[in-house]
Amino acid sequence: MRTIVMLSIAALFTLGCQNNDWKTTDKVEVISEAKSPDGKHVATVFSCSGGGAAGYLYTNVNLRNAADDFNQRDFLLGKHNWNSFADIEVRWKDAENLEVSYRWLGDNPDHKKMNNQTVPEKGGVRVSYVLKEDVPMP
Repeated sequence: MRTIVMLSIAALFTLGCQNNDWKTTDKVEVISEAKSPDGKHVATVFSCSGGGAAGYLYTNVNLRNAADDFNQRDFLLGKHNWNSFADIEVRWKDAENLEVSYRWLGDNPDHKKMNNQTVPEKGGVRVSYVLKEDVPMP
């Protein structure tokens, strides 16, 4: 009987960890937003925090069709929702080409290697990236 109770608790805990609570509990701050010249797409630079005791904070950029809802877990920079990027700016070159410029937050080579992924195209929009040079400290 004790084994059944323990398995039931473990199953509830596991299922609870796979929910989508982040959709309603994440705190998102829009830093900037830019519509494409034809108005069909939106690029949003944002910061997101959440996660309770094992919290997280990250800044990134989302690209979506103008009619779609914003999703803070759908981002262009990096593979993980880690706090890796700073000073993010977006610029539409034309209706089908977006430029994202950013700076790495910190200088950990392992972190950069594990989160060095970008999305080259999304929804018919080609995305180019410009890594900003670090500004030397005086």
